[in-house]
Amino acid sequence: MQDEAFRAELRRRLDLIDRPDEGPLPDLPWRDVWCAAVALAVLSAALLWWGYPG
Repeated sequence: MQDEAFRAELRRRLDLIDRPDEGPLPDLPWRDVWCAAVALAVLSAALLWWGYPG
């Protein structure tokens, strides 16, 4: 019984990946991507400033 459920779920996930028009997950909003990039840049600058004082 578990083997059939596993195969059905595997087939469903593979079908999602194989579809060229839509992916298994929705795209991230651009605002979230930009916020993550800015946060990474600020954190990197802060760590460089802290690690190499004056």
